[in-house]
Amino acid sequence: MNIIIEIIKCFIFVRIVWVDIKRKIIPEKSVITLLVIGLILALQSHSLEKYYLGICAYSMPMIVLYILEDYVNKTLIGFGDIKLMMGIGGLLKYTGIENVMNFYIILYSFSGIVAFLFLFLKKWKKYEYIPFAPFIVISYVIFEIFFYKVF
Repeated sequence: MNIIIEIIKCFIFVRIVWVDIKRKIIPEKSVITLLVIGLILALQSHSLEKYYLGICAYSMPMIVLYILEDYVNKTLIGFGDIKLMMGIGGLLKYTGIENVMNFYIILYSFSGIVAFLFLFLKKWKKYEYIPFAPFIVISYVIFEIFFYKVF
């Protein structure tokens, strides 16, 4: 059963990345599917509370960033990125603030380095739309491989 869920997650992540790059939007059905998968896994492991707290904890820094957009009058992230973080938070579940911080350190470091390289190599223009979903998904994979399974 778990291998089937992992394959489904991979297809969903590929779809999210592809659609975000091509259409600049994160599909609602994919995010809802991630939330349902997280719910199923939480019910299997009797950790519904950690599922809910994971949704809240992993999406909260993005919500704060979304609110700050009003004060700087610039679009930083879209609400689809927040919904994607809710789905990922449900998959990861809340296991402590350290893991949330580690995830965001990976996310911002990785996306900053890649964005800097692409800007330096003139692949992106300074104010061009940069899809954030690929960075979120790759950070999730890195986090699951190196951090999440250890605890």
